[in-house]
Amino acid sequence: LLTGSDDKTVKVWSLPSQRFQFTLAGHTNWVRSGQFSPDGALAISGGDDKTVRLWDVETSSCLHVFDEHFGMVNTVQFSPDGLSIATGTSDHVIKIFDVRSGSLIQHYTHNVGSVNSLSYHPTGDFLMSSSGDGTVRILDTREGQLFYTLHGHEGAVSAATFSPCGGFFATGGADAQVMVWRTNFDRDMGGFLEEE
Repeated sequence: LLTGSDDKTVKVWSLPSQRFQFTLAGHTNWVRSGQFSPDGALAISGGDDKTVRLWDVETSSCLHVFDEHFGMVNTVQFSPDGLSIATGTSDHVIKIFDVRSGSLIQHYTHNVGSVNSLSYHPTGDFLMSSSGDGTVRILDTREGQLFYTLHGHEGAVSAATFSPCGGFFATGGADAQVMVWRTNFDRDMGGFLEEE
């Protein structure tokens, strides 16, 4: 288990033993988000210091600092293959970086509000974001462009995530509503939603 805190650290815990394992230190402000890579060898974290840090879990060392953001980093996500990371910030920006080279791959500014959460479709072909502007946006990562914008919530959308199989996704927001949607990708038609 990976946790971030206002004490500027990331901590790793063992679920089987229910014990603290070690601390990843380096952030200079509140850590808002963190995640292990799919193979568990790496971890990423992002926070109010406007940086994203890539960690080697075995050595507890920081491998790279992504400092290209101008806003606080609210959310970080590994792609399903673990080769890239997506970041979302308070200044409405989503960026995707290559893990191996540290280079910027894609940059999106479609959101009007803060990017609150990110979720990759299991195929890695689509990235979903929830936003303070009340929308959920789907990005086509293969084409590098906005694929679809959903307007279902009244108020900020705080979370959105794909199901493990990718056939559904759920969204939740400040309107106290949780919505479940059926995924129906159709690049030719430019849409894919049915609200449950």
